[in-house]
Amino acid sequence: MSKWQPAGLVSPLPLPEICSPSSVIAVWMPVGDIPTSAPPLDISNVPLVDAFEASTFVTQKRSAEHAAGRYALATLLRDIGFDPYDLRIVRDEHRKPNLVWRDAEARSRAGGPLSPPLPEITLSHSNGVAIAAVSLDSSLIGLDAEPLDASRPRNILTMMASGEELQYLEQLWSIDERLGMQESTRTWVIKEAVQKACGLGMHVAPQSFSVLNSNQVVLSHEQVGYRLEIIHWRELLHGRSFVFGFSRLIEVVNSNLNP
Repeated sequence: MSKWQPAGLVSPLPLPEICSPSSVIAVWMPVGDIPTSAPPLDISNVPLVDAFEASTFVTQKRSAEHAAGRYALATLLRDIGFDPYDLRIVRDEHRKPNLVWRDAEARSRAGGPLSPPLPEITLSHSNGVAIAAVSLDSSLIGLDAEPLDASRPRNILTMMASGEELQYLEQLWSIDERLGMQESTRTWVIKEAVQKACGLGMHVAPQSFSVLNSNQVVLSHEQVGYRLEIIHWRELLHGRSFVFGFSRLIEVVNSNLNP
């Protein structure tokens, strides 16, 4: 089994000011050209890779994307003062990734009870690039990206939108298919970012909330309300225009609480 090697450098990812200049930092790197039918790579040499999760990958593409995302995150963590080999990533019941100290000795080296709080993280990969971001103020964040020219079938609309938002996308698609596809991609990456930022992933259906004409989203899941800020922008990566969606959790309200 061939060992994974970086396909390029880890580079800073420019973020809009609303992402907060000092508290959110993001990086990206190329994944490389991966043969679709090639067997998985050995990625055990990459920090933050979970051996069990890595053992489930059956293609080189999946293992390379995973490795690149972890490698990019490890590089970012070093830059802000953490040793990635002292940390590991664990997933909660919704598969949200979280940083934890590898063991008591690792935390002790970082200062024990006085060790700095671990940042929140978000990871993404799409069409040959891997992206990692951290939130230094412990805010839950989500970041997602897709190529602006990504092709997607029109019948995906009912799986990602409803009501006025679905009507808007359907109408735009009917007027201009290219613009309809681009707007659908923009909508999709924002919703993916929201799913990550609220920590629920696909447990909250994308068609259950709207991101149309707003810089905030309010959604509900199992009688818990979430309010999040959202933004989108475009960036040229690896010679291709990508559309990005970013979200930050602002407030959680548990409607089950007794007055």
